[in-house]
Parts: sequence; structure tokens; C-alpha cells
Amino acid sequence: MSSLVIGLDINDSRITSALVRIEQLTCKRLSIERDTYFTRSFDINSDSNPRNIISVWIQCINDAILDFANHYQEHDNIVGISIGMSGPMDYESGICYIQSPKFNKFFGLNIRLSLQNGLKNLIADWKHDYYDKYHTESTAPSSRKQAILDGSRLQPPKSMTITLPGTSRTPILVNSPLPSLDKVLQCESLRKNFIHYCGRQDDGYDMSYENTVDSSICRSRRDTYFHDIEMTSSNQSPEANDFNPRLWKILEQIVHLPISFYNSTVCFGLGEANDAYNQHYERIIALTLGSSFSSAFIDRGEIIINREDVPLDGILAKCPYDQHSIADDWFSTRGLLKIYKKLLRHESSDDSSDTSSMTLSIDERQQNENDSLDIEHVLADQASNGDSIAVKTFEIFAHLLGQFLIPYINAFHTQLIVIGGNLTEVWYLLENQLNCTIKKYSQAQAYFSLSQGKSICFGAAQQLSSEKSKRSFRKTHQYLLPVTKIMDTSQYDIYPTHQIPSGDIGSGYQQLNEKLCNLMEKNDILLIDGFVGTCFNEYAHQLNKYYSQNKLSSLLFYDSRTFLQTDSNLDREFHLKNPKSLFGKLASDLDLKKDFIDSKKFEFFKNNLSYPCVIIGPGSSYVNETSPLVYIDLAKNELYYRISTETSFSYLKPTRRLKSDDSELTSAMYEQKCLYFLDYPVFNKLKQELLPRINYFIDSQRPNCPTWIDGYTFRQALTHIANQPIRLRPWFESGPWGGQWLKTVCKNISQHAKNYAWSFEMVTSENGLLLSDVNNHLLELSWDLFYGSQASKILGNDIHRRLFSNANDFPIRFDFLDTIDGGNLSIQCNPSLEYIRTNFGEKITQDEAYYIVETKQHWQQASANDPTSSSYIYLGFHENIDHEKFHQALVQSDRKKQEINIEKYVQRIPTNVHDFFLIPNQTIHAAGRNQVVLEISARPHIYTFKLYDWLRLGLDGHPRLLNIEDGIKNLKFDRHGEQLRCQPISLKIEQDQYEEQHLPTHDLHFYDVQRLIIEPNENIQIIRSTENRFHLCMLVEGDAIEIQFDSHDNNQEKQIRQYNYIETFLIPASINEYRLRPIINNNNKDTRPQKFTLLIAFLKWDCEKILE
Repeated sequence: MSSLVIGLDINDSRITSALVRIEQLTCKRLSIERDTYFTRSFDINSDSNPRNIISVWIQCINDAILDFANHYQEHDNIVGISIGMSGPMDYESGICYIQSPKFNKFFGLNIRLSLQNGLKNLIADWKHDYYDKYHTESTAPSSRKQAILDGSRLQPPKSMTITLPGTSRTPILVNSPLPSLDKVLQCESLRKNFIHYCGRQDDGYDMSYENTVDSSICRSRRDTYFHDIEMTSSNQSPEANDFNPRLWKILEQIVHLPISFYNSTVCFGLGEANDAYNQHYERIIALTLGSSFSSAFIDRGEIIINREDVPLDGILAKCPYDQHSIADDWFSTRGLLKIYKKLLRHESSDDSSDTSSMTLSIDERQQNENDSLDIEHVLADQASNGDSIAVKTFEIFAHLLGQFLIPYINAFHTQLIVIGGNLTEVWYLLENQLNCTIKKYSQAQAYFSLSQGKSICFGAAQQLSSEKSKRSFRKTHQYLLPVTKIMDTSQYDIYPTHQIPSGDIGSGYQQLNEKLCNLMEKNDILLIDGFVGTCFNEYAHQLNKYYSQNKLSSLLFYDSRTFLQTDSNLDREFHLKNPKSLFGKLASDLDLKKDFIDSKKFEFFKNNLSYPCVIIGPGSSYVNETSPLVYIDLAKNELYYRISTETSFSYLKPTRRLKSDDSELTSAMYEQKCLYFLDYPVFNKLKQELLPRINYFIDSQRPNCPTWIDGYTFRQALTHIANQPIRLRPWFESGPWGGQWLKTVCKNISQHAKNYAWSFEMVTSENGLLLSDVNNHLLELSWDLFYGSQASKILGNDIHRRLFSNANDFPIRFDFLDTIDGGNLSIQCNPSLEYIRTNFGEKITQDEAYYIVETKQHWQQASANDPTSSSYIYLGFHENIDHEKFHQALVQSDRKKQEINIEKYVQRIPTNVHDFFLIPNQTIHAAGRNQVVLEISARPHIYTFKLYDWLRLGLDGHPRLLNIEDGIKNLKFDRHGEQLRCQPISLKIEQDQYEEQHLPTHDLHFYDVQRLIIEPNENIQIIRSTENRFHLCMLVEGDAIEIQFDSHDNNQEKQIRQYNYIETFLIPASINEYRLRPIINNNNKDTRPQKFTLLIAFLKWDCEKILE
């Protein structure tokens, strides 16, 4: 099969299309079909409706489709639409960032979606006008006609037959429209016909250059573009019998073609580099000169953006020109106008020819850009009439451009500079002077291309053909959360749910889009905000598809990321701190609207919307506080899986990553750092603020299959759930030291992972809460959203509410460390309270405790007496350890990659099931192999200062990052292991029923732990009071535990919940009293039932004093 791409060049006044063959049976080179391309002009101004402009673009695409149909061959197929377009723009998403008087209503517009909608209408018209008509009526074909688009006909394009010099008169077909009226000049005499400028220069025209050189571009090359011109009739519609089933199938699929966007200057450069005249040049600089200045650096067909011999990102426009201005201010039509105005002011001055005076004041830089519209044509007309100042303007412009380019030309070892853009129409006023200036310092030559549209179409298609296939959207062995829960929950439940009291949870796009469109009809605008990492483009695409199929009008989508700040990095860099470190400082003091939204862009965006429209993306909720609002959430574990494949990323990270020559942070580590310290504090705060406004809440973790709930039902459910036991959705991660126990006990998790090192049970900065309805449909929300709205019911008393009532402040976490058949954790410590507050912005520090849930010798009978299966932890220093020697040993080990005999410094203590070890901050420690540890800790979980990691690599193949200098500042050398082993205190014994024990924590711990050891008798019932504070619980021995409590909103009816072995659950303070009962499974009838052991963690009453 031979593939074709529709290549497009879109600028501010015309669009060009061409069919580019990207795969041929006999030749791998790309080629433009029949050397034919189509051009249509359009008038655009500040009041232009984007729908009308896009309709012209669709008509130009239609020209190429019509050409394809007329010349269709059996194995031909159209595989994509590739567009070269000037920026600024989000090319991947197809979102326009152009902020100019002409394109003001395009600012933020998702052009891809608008084109898709236009294509759907186009193919529907094709079907009506050609296919259906001729296949349902027995009539002769009608006269040839143009396709209808949006109910309006455009004049047919003219066809120009062009011949190459020195060849037989075989035509090259070029299609262009009839010229449109220039609204700026309002006079035909002020604009020369394009052919007049770029065909051949009038022999009688004398530019009177002071410095002239012969053009380095050969005559035959210039004549390639326009030679003899013959006007003929062109666009022919296909006959009815041309539509065989396969051709019609191809045309129907055009609606679903991928539409790709690329920088027009890059496309232009690639297209020119592949021109036969230019293929012997290896290093080329491509420039476009027009309303903006753009560049591309090409080395043997490859675009260079990150190399020492090119400017940052290959962008010359942002390079400084003088102390007040950048290159874009000068080498654009704005610069041309400024030069002309300066010459007018200094017309009689002796130094008027001195180009050194061409600098820009701050006031001049801020002048209205409207003055520069089509200035090149006005000045060209004046120059052609002998205006010496106009001539001098172009001469100085070219000279300054040459001077500016010299260092970049030489650094890149440039051989050719090829120039496009609107100023190519006056190439004859610029080219000689530019080459004259460049030749003084370089052997490179410059020329202005007159086939820019064709080159851009070609280059755009070339980029599409060379694109790599897209990666998987997530990287993990874990299953996606199902839409409906159907699994057995008699053992460890990986999808614990909380049923909503009324209403239902919707699934899929059909019904959701119907409801959103109803909101649109009533308001003409819809706001769709969401969490970092959300695939907003998917939701926009699906809503656009539904709307275009069911509504008559066209819906526009504007993306809020357009007005996010992209050039203010100071605050962000402050919060990310050291580029070599995993740690930053929480941006709790920052606000999305105040600190991350460009107020000028925001106002420009709001004032130039075209209705009806959808505003979608982070911060869209700010556009109108009374309009309907949809919120899209994303589970954080899914966000991390997408970060690993670079399909999601931080929205608030600096535009350019802080560099460090010896940085050890991988791309994924850097993204996670930005998320934790920038995005999470800001977007969690925004989510909490928006909760009362949300009309629909969407769980977006399943691609193309969202679940959702209406806002009222959602808020009602959160209030209801706060009065019952709560269990968060756990998630699991592999690690270099991970074990095999979790895979065995938690049977519903994926068995394909190499190991599991962690199970995040109650890590509230990461875990989510699952809602379900009567149909068992599942929807996940982040814990912080729930907790922020219900903290008073969770915490209860005033003391704890004063300390921990913010959305991100739930104080205690539970998680598992599994090292059975794994390895040792790193030797590590945690920061002091003062250190974590000062350096990282946390309120509490990472005080920890280890509860030994299982050991290999206890778990596997065959390993009971095997000394290699013994378990231990590293905890505390030996007596009289020299601080500095230990520090140097760590540094030398890291530098020279030498092992340390760590037991020379740190105590190794054997462990058994139900041992409990206290690890207050600044304590050196590590869990050893062959055990499962329940970490009972304060909420922070990332502040682990690794001191020594056994010289091993991470799962990504990179050395694991150490934090020796942070760690050495946070060590207590007088802490020793056995001092930190907890000694249980018996509080109460009920004969043949249970024993209640206190497991006292360290004085630095603000939480405490109790243990219930219950006999295996289902008739036992234990009554517990929460005492107006929450209880965080886990059954660490036994089959299951039943919780009975009185409901708050069901007339005090008895409610029952059951939790299995090692499932974490929270009893909120809103439940005053609950009853416990052991549940014995009948699976092990032949074995004597074991005792049940329940751990209960809670806040101390004096925790406020501890945290002073």
C-alpha cells in the first residue's frame, strides 16, 4: 500500500495544502504528488470568528482530497494530516498560543478539535453531494461543482501551470485562490501582485544600494519558482462512478485521521533541506521573517535544539539584541517599522545611516503592534516609487540581520541560510545586502525561498513520517481499577469500597457527554478543571465528537494552559532547591491564580472567547465563577505510572530544569519531585476550593472509560462516609530490596511484578478513597479532598483539629515493607522537627516505628532452623563511635564504590513476630531481610536520608541516590538499639477473651499504640470508645475482625463492617463507640485457630506540646 499525507502550511493570511507521498513501492523518498499544491487566502482581524477562518482551512484540505479522488489509484491511502504552523503553540495538543491582534480569538483554541469537527461536516457533505446522491438516484451525474462547507461557497482556486527553465514544457501544477481584498491598505495600488515581486526583477529598477554584490543564488534556481504562467480551469469534481467502495472507505476515514502540528519554520527548513538544490548542504539555518522571527538549525537533516553550537532550544528570537530588546523585536515586521520610524525622525541628521543607533527603548518596545500589520507591502510600494527612506529601511534591516546572525552562523559552521515568511515577498529589497554583510565574516550564503508553502507542506509530512510510535500510557504491572467490582473479598481486598447513600455512579462517555451538553445549552459555556496529570485532551476530544454528532452548531474548545505562566521560575526554583536532591520545600504558600497564572494573558483569554465554548484545563474554573464546572481527578499512583512513560508531567515545574553537572535525578525522579513540592500543594488547595461548585466529578484513571458522579450526590456521599469506618485503596510498588510475601498474601494483586517492596496502606498524601453504588460501579477520589471537607468528623476534639485540620495534614501513616527473600533496606535516618520545618516546609517530621508482622522463619516451616533465613534490623550506633570517621567512611564508599562493614558502626538486632521498635527522628536504622515490617509513622514519607545502600542499583539500572550530607546533620550517636525496643505494658485482661496492652512510643512520637490480643472465639465482643479521637487499626494476626457501630444518618441503626488480615481501617472520631468481634474462616478446619492481634494507633493528648 502506498501512503499519502495531506501537508498544510497555515500562516496569517493564507493556507496551502499538498498531497505528500511518504511511502512508494519503488522509492523511499518523499515527494509531492504531481508537484501540485493548493492555496487559499483569508481575511482575519480581531473580530473574526474562528469558525469562519477554519472553514477556509477545511476548504483547502478539501482541495487536496478532491485531487486525491480525481487521481485515485488502487493502492493509495491517506494516513494523516500534517500541519506546519507558526507559534507559539502547543504542537502536541494542537493548541494555539498566538497572542496577536489578528488571532486574538484563536488564543487558547484547540485547533485540532475544530478541524476534526470541520472534517466531519466536510465528509458528510461529500456523502450527501456525491456518494448518496449517485447511489440512490437513477439520474445522470450533475454538473461539476465545489463541495459545500458550512453552508457557504468559496470561489474556486485558480490553476497556474509552471514550467522549469531549460526543460520541455511539462507543467508543474500550482493552485492558488483569487486574491482577497487587503483590509489594511484598502487600495489595490498599494499592494503589488505577488508575481510582480517574486517572478523576475524589473530590469529598469535600480535599488541604488551603497554596498551591492551579485546574488549568490543562480538565475536558474530563482526561475524555478515562476516561469511562464497559463491560466486554466482547475478544480474538477469526481464523477459518480469514481466512488468505488474502497475509495469511499478511505474518504470516510478522513474524519478519524491523526492531525499533527509542527513548527512551521522547522517544517520549512526540513522541506528546503530536502530540495534538490540544497541536498549537498549539511548545516542549514532556516529563518522565517514576518510578524515574528523564527529559526531552525538543521544538521544533516536533523533538527538541533540542545547543543553547544546553537542557542537555547534553537530559538534565535529570544536571544538578546541590546539591553532592552530581543531579536524578535527587530527581525520581524515590528522591527522593520521601528527602523523606518527612526529614519524618519533622523532624516536630516548626519548620522542617519549609522546603524549603531538602531537600539530600542523600553517605551518603543511596548508600542502597539497593530502599526506593523502589512508594513512590508506599504514600504515595498514606497521603495518601488523611489522613496529613499523606504529603500534604506530594507537595507538597514538586512544589514542588522546579517550582523546579528554572524556569531550563530560561525558557531554552527553554517553553509546555507534559507529564509521564508512574509518578507520573502520583498526578497529583492533584502537578499543582496544580507549576503553582502554575511560574506564579510562567513562563507555561508543566504537566499529567500519563494516556495515556502510547498516546503512547509513537505517538511510537515516528513516529520509525521519520522515520528516514533507512541509509548504505552502507563508503566506498571498493576491492574487498572475496574469499572465494576466483582472480585472475592473474603481475603485481602485491594479495592475496598464505600457505598454512596443515594444516586448512582455513571460510567463511559455517552451519558456523561449528554449531561455536559445539556449544561452547555443552558449556559453557552462549560468549565472543565482538573488535577495535575489529567489527560484533558481525551475529554475534549470525546465531548467534541459527541457534540458534533448531536448538535447543529460548532463548539470551540479553549485550553486554560494558555494562560499559565511559563517564564517565571524564581518561586519554583526556590521550592525545588538543590537540583541534585530529591527534596525541595513545599509550596504551601503558593496559590495557582496568584502565583502561576499570567494575569495579562488571563484577561486577554477571557475577553476573546467565541461562544459557545468549553474552557478546559487547570485553572479553567477561574474564567467564570458562576458557570457550570466539571472536575476531573486522577489517582496519584496512576499519575506516577504515566510519569514513567512521559505521558503525564508536572504542570508547575520550571520551564527549564535546573541544571547540575553531577545531578543524579532521572527524568521520572525530577517530575515526582516537582509534583510533590509544587503541584500537589497547589492543586490540592484548588480542588478543595472548588468542591462546593462542582457539577460533575470525574475519575479519569481509565483511558476512554471514565466514571463520574453529579456534584450534589458526591458531596452528600462524603458527608455520609465520614460517619463510618474508612479504608483507603492500597497500592503496591516494587523495589531493589523487595520481597515475595505480599504477592502470596495479597492474592488479587498482579503476580507479574518481580517483587513488592511497599504496600501503601494509609499514606494519605498518596492513597485514594473508593466510592461504589448499588451496581458496584467504582469511583476514586483523593484522600485529601475527602479529609479536607470532613476533618472535624475524623479528628473530633479541638486539640487535634487545631493541629491537623488542613486537607494535607492527616497525621499518621501505615505501610508495609516486605523483605522476605529480598534484601536489606538502605542504612538511613530521618530529619529532626526543626530541620524538616526549616528546609522542607513540613509541619511534622518523619518519626517512625517498626512492628514485625512476619518473618521468614516463622512463615515458612522449612526455614525455621535455617540461619540464612534469620531476620534482623539495624538500629542505633555502637558505643563510642567517632562521628567524623563514620562520615568519611560513607563519603569514601560513595566516591570509590567500596563496601562498608556497616556492623562496625551500627547495631544489628534479631527480630521476631510482634516485636515493636521505636525509631524517633535522627535515629540510624534499616529493616533487614527476611521479614515484613508494618511502618507506623508520622505522615511524611519521602524524607529518608539514605547513608549507605550496599552499592546496589535501583530497578531503573541507575545508582540509588544517597543523602549523606543531610543525613550526617541528623544523627543521634547516643541512641542504641535495645533502648529502642518497645516493652509492652498490660492494661487489662479479660480471662479467656482478650488482653489489652499499651505499646508505649518514644517521647518524640506524638502518637501512641495499643494492642488487643483476642482469643479465637466468635462469641467474644469487645466494646471500645474512641474518646473523641480517631483510631487507626490493623489486624496483624487472625482471619478477620468485625466492627459494629451505630449509624448517624439511619436512625441509629446497627451497622457492620468486616476487615481481613492486614487490612488497614480508620475509625473516625464521629463514631463514639464500636464493638469488635473476631471472625474465624472455615478454610483451616484441621488447624487450631490462632489468636487475633489488633493494633490501634491514635494521637496523644499532649501532641501539641510535643510538636512545639
